[in-house]
Amino acid sequence: MAADLTPPKAATPKVTTQEAPESWYVTLGLGPEMVPSFPGSKGFRAVPTAHFGWGKSDPFYAPDDGFDIALLDLGWLRAGPDARLRESRTLGNGNANFYGLHNIDWTFEIGGFTEVWLADFLRTRLELRQGVNGHKGLVGDVMIDYVYRQGPWTFSIGPRMALGNNTFMKAFFSVTPQEAALNGRVYPYNAYGGMTSFGALTSIKYQFNEAWSFNLFGGYQRLMESAAESPIPNRLGSSNQYTVGGIIAYTFDLKQATHAIGLDF
Repeated sequence: MAADLTPPKAATPKVTTQEAPESWYVTLGLGPEMVPSFPGSKGFRAVPTAHFGWGKSDPFYAPDDGFDIALLDLGWLRAGPDARLRESRTLGNGNANFYGLHNIDWTFEIGGFTEVWLADFLRTRLELRQGVNGHKGLVGDVMIDYVYRQGPWTFSIGPRMALGNNTFMKAFFSVTPQEAALNGRVYPYNAYGGMTSFGALTSIKYQFNEAWSFNLFGGYQRLMESAAESPIPNRLGSSNQYTVGGIIAYTFDLKQATHAIGLDF
């Protein structure tokens, strides 16, 4: 009986491929902005403006978006928590004519946002937030952006509508009889909730590389309804509200960064 001298086949090694970690993009931005001293003011103040965004996609953002974390990110649909800071109302920054009216502290507003891309060039966004101090009101923002991209440039423009409940509107636009008597230039007025303002914002962003970008922006809001009827903008301030500013931003892939140093999550 002949022996089988055929050498055994070497075992084929199993090739394991390590999947690339899912991307989570973080954008951090900071820059200067000129804004109305407070809603209804005709004075301006220079303040630092910032942007924070977190999501699975490397998203477009408008400079007036709140600080958000996209816990739900399907690309065309994003949603999650959202926050903002609202300016205080004091007699500073050239607002001595508001003497006698109550002050309002800086307000931290927290809530949520929903963002829907109706097309590659058309974004809609809704933010709803509650003031936890300061004005203590409920506010909302409705935004629509037409977005045009060409190479490293991104141009956007779109309407803006701001809403506020009774508590918010009373804080910034109501005048009590005692305040009217102390001030001498305004009359008693009881503001009510509804549309606060309507306007538009435009921005142009230049992407230096994958990480760094600069965004220049400007906007206009016209006070509406009860806010526009208040003696505060009509006698002491203005119904025309302008903003202009710039943000330099840094975007990085958090998953990739942590994976590179062995801190996967």
